[in-house]
Amino acid sequence: MIITIDGPAGTGKSTVAKLLAQKLHFSYFDTGAMYRSCTYALIENQIDIDDKDKVLDFLTNHFQYEIKEKNLEKYYFVNSEDVTDIIRSSYVTDLVSIVSAKEYVRKTLVPIQRKFAEDRDIICEGRDMGTVVFPNAAIKIYLTAKISVRAERRFKDFIAKNPQDIATLDKNIILKDIQKRDELDSTRKVSPLRKAKGAYHIDTSNLTIDGVVKKIIKRIKKLKKIKFAYRLVRAVSSFVLKTFYRFKVYGKENIIKGAAIVTSNHVSFFDPSAITVAIDEELHFLARDSLFKIPIFKYIIKALNTHPISGKEANIQTIKEVKSILKTGKKIVIFPEGTRSTDGTINKLLPGVGFLISLSKCTTIPVYIYGAHEVWPRGKKFPKLFGKIACIFGKPIRYEQFENINRNERIPQIINKIENELKNLEKWANNGFKGAQP
Repeated sequence: MIITIDGPAGTGKSTVAKLLAQKLHFSYFDTGAMYRSCTYALIENQIDIDDKDKVLDFLTNHFQYEIKEKNLEKYYFVNSEDVTDIIRSSYVTDLVSIVSAKEYVRKTLVPIQRKFAEDRDIICEGRDMGTVVFPNAAIKIYLTAKISVRAERRFKDFIAKNPQDIATLDKNIILKDIQKRDELDSTRKVSPLRKAKGAYHIDTSNLTIDGVVKKIIKRIKKLKKIKFAYRLVRAVSSFVLKTFYRFKVYGKENIIKGAAIVTSNHVSFFDPSAITVAIDEELHFLARDSLFKIPIFKYIIKALNTHPISGKEANIQTIKEVKSILKTGKKIVIFPEGTRSTDGTINKLLPGVGFLISLSKCTTIPVYIYGAHEVWPRGKKFPKLFGKIACIFGKPIRYEQFENINRNERIPQIINKIENELKNLEKWANNGFKGAQP
């Protein structure tokens, strides 16, 4: 799960993120520290911030950023130098907003930020985490506070670290610096500071850090609660599959955390139940609207958060539905063949799924369902009483590998990649599940 915490300076983002990560046993990632480290490195190497070519060359070929942890504290390193303290100095602070406003800087650092968050539970704190870097984050938080309160907090933080400088520090200067930083962050053309759609807004002016964290945890518990109907159908499906069909799951380590589109072959009415049992979290499904006309079955798929679609192409309503689900950090299951296979083999995939993945920019998890065709083939009203069914998950297909491809070519390549992965899983299963899983 990815949780993003955004907001202007002095709202308590870092302190809240650290404590929240500690309580939830999540990793913590301070993107502000990365931009500060980048700024420091450019200054130290005397690279003109406005020289795009030199900046890109440095960040691509000479900038090594590391995060090390000791006694629950984070330490930041640039090219093996510990920069934990110096990146908070005034001369770095004065320039970090200018550096972070550069489009070429952000485009270079965002992939690194996403890499840090891959396949882990993490709290990501910054200014554009929920809007740009992790638009599909499960939970988005936006913190604010009165500017006078923020200035007072910054003043106290500075004095705590530098008590000898209390006589020379002016609160008005701190307040003006914060006002200037707010203006730069909120008016920059690239990734401006703003509240992400659907983000939970908390004013921290009159709240303690513990109070803010409690509010966020309460919000998380509310969003993670699985509805009773889903749990019931999952429990019944698990009993039936494991008792009568020797149900097994392969490649479970390939099920990444957080939002993803699960693409599966489609051979039987057992398919949604099999995937529901295989993945230990509440899922959503897309299915043809005609399935909602089948007695009894329609109640099962409704309980499994199934959303009807019509036609062969992804329509506007479907796109909105998918993006809305992914933004809550949930996974959505799609059967890209559009209908159940008549003979159990994988049919040609419809282009709509490639279009959805291209628009949502989401990771895809291919899954092959084995044996369900023989147990409950198309055309049969009832399943056989015994058999074997298995779910095989392939390696995640990251959207990043298609990101720089022309859209007209991107969608066919996404479709081909998914189809090839499903066929590789099919071949492995038909060979008796022997050898390394593809």
